[in-house]
Amino acid sequence: AEPEPEPEADQEIETEDVVDEPDEGPVAGGTLRYGLEADVNGINPTSSSLSSPGLMMANAVFDTMSMFTPDGEAVPYLAESFTPNDDFTQWQVKLREGISFHDGTPLNAAAVQVNFEAQKADPLVGLAVKPFYPEEGATELIDDLTIQFNLLEPNAVFPGALASQLGYVASPAWLEAAIADPTLNQSPVGTGPFKFDSRSEDSTTRFVRNDEWWNGEVFLDAIEFLPVTDPDTRTDLLFNGELDALQTTN
Repeated sequence: AEPEPEPEADQEIETEDVVDEPDEGPVAGGTLRYGLEADVNGINPTSSSLSSPGLMMANAVFDTMSMFTPDGEAVPYLAESFTPNDDFTQWQVKLREGISFHDGTPLNAAAVQVNFEAQKADPLVGLAVKPFYPEEGATELIDDLTIQFNLLEPNAVFPGALASQLGYVASPAWLEAAIADPTLNQSPVGTGPFKFDSRSEDSTTRFVRNDEWWNGEVFLDAIEFLPVTDPDTRTDLLFNGELDALQTTN
């Protein structure tokens, strides 16, 4: 077949009209099934060795006092502001007003202090806390929503320490109950976008939507976390549609 001639410079070329589809935005509903490489011994940020799978599950039920932007900057999240003194050895953290835990307990400075002292006293989690704070007077309550952290050394990037496990804030009522009944470490109570629903260790941990989340609408009905230790099996489950997402280092 002979090639078609090139169009002349002044000849119009017919093209199909391109119609932009309207952006309908997110659609509410559905359950996200998420594959993890392992399970954890509990989901209590003051005493559990959360590791990577535990942090992923904890992010559903807990909020942190700060968070990292895509540019790597630590900004307030549960907190409204972070205010250091002149030499960065003291930081006042002011919390947002009107936030409650899933059990109705209010989020306030006293709740943050309870969480901090529990982490500091824990034999495991305390290893990440004690080197940076004095033995006594590590925190001070300034008012109902403001707590001051007193550091042993200057730290200009202190808010970044509150963007992961050390920044999770759990219900103080739940923490107290979990001391008396350690099985409650498996059923966490936070302020996050999802509430704990059920957990079968080494099987499925399920969280359901928190309709009263302080930070806006939650679209998913639920998230289910499933530990699948073999990475190839985990990938096969994703490709076969039995998982919607997965965590992997493979």
